[in-house]
Amino acid sequence: PEPWARRVYMEAMAAGAILSEHKGRVMSLDFNGSGELMLSTGEDDRLCVYSCQSGQLQRAVQSPRYGVGIARFTHDPLSVICASRAGEAGAAGGAAGAAGGATGGGEGAHAIRYHSLHDNTYLRFFTGHTAPVLSLSVSPKDDVFASAAADETMRTWDLRVPGCLGVLRFPGSGRRPAVSFDPEGLVLAAGVGGNQVKLFDLRFASKGPFATFSVPGEPRDFASICFNFDGKLMLVGTAQGAAVSIDAFKGTELQTFRGHANKMGLPLEACFSADGAQVMSGSEDGKIWRWRTHDASLVAAQAGHRGPVTSVKCNPTRQLVASAGEEVCLWLPA
Repeated sequence: PEPWARRVYMEAMAAGAILSEHKGRVMSLDFNGSGELMLSTGEDDRLCVYSCQSGQLQRAVQSPRYGVGIARFTHDPLSVICASRAGEAGAAGGAAGAAGGATGGGEGAHAIRYHSLHDNTYLRFFTGHTAPVLSLSVSPKDDVFASAAADETMRTWDLRVPGCLGVLRFPGSGRRPAVSFDPEGLVLAAGVGGNQVKLFDLRFASKGPFATFSVPGEPRDFASICFNFDGKLMLVGTAQGAAVSIDAFKGTELQTFRGHANKMGLPLEACFSADGAQVMSGSEDGKIWRWRTHDASLVAAQAGHRGPVTSVKCNPTRQLVASAGEEVCLWLPA
């Protein structure tokens, strides 16, 4: 049977905990691969790690020198990659080590930092982007990761190598990009240029994309792009008041998910539930919107935040959903 026919994923859910560790807007959310830990970053320049079992804060570090943008877990649950924030970041050059004992200099205002939370040190700085990094994705297979930035480039990296592995340039669009690996770590999807999704085989990435799909409709700012659990579907979250599901093999648009408020044009991330049965997105009115994947019918629009909800993430191994606005809310089956 199709994934949506096997079982219903959290047809009803209720807030299990509200986490108010950040002062100001929460910038990003992520779960590690085992689903045991959750990571949040905030405009207060803090990175916080929580236990998904207890909902308790496990670790918190401050990064005032470089600022904290989006962050993602690596395969080590206490090592993360984190984007710096322009305007609050340190000047290029000089000795690295704001967190204490870091190595490597010349990190730049838009560097991506490989940050060990074991001892609060920077293991490496990845430089090359010349504008804020807007999207990060770590391969589920190895130590390769990808980034996309407002400088209209996508770059691939390896945690073990200081230099950039490859660059894709998409000049002239002025649109927000997003990147994501498929569940096998073999394909990298890049939403670029306002209406294109490019697929790369990492084994032959230097040859360029093996497929390019056009997303119908007006040019869009890509808030997020992700695959479902078996890699057959892709989901694009946008700043234009809609999320779009795409056949990952044919490139055809399958469903458009609408209704959530976004007059402010915020980059609202969208995601699949862990079993692929639902699509979820935040909205500017503080609600979590959920639709059925196969027909875009509405499951619920549930209030939970005081302000805009820009990120919603599903735990990969538990029936647990996290949403981020001015605070982080954890949702459990009702």
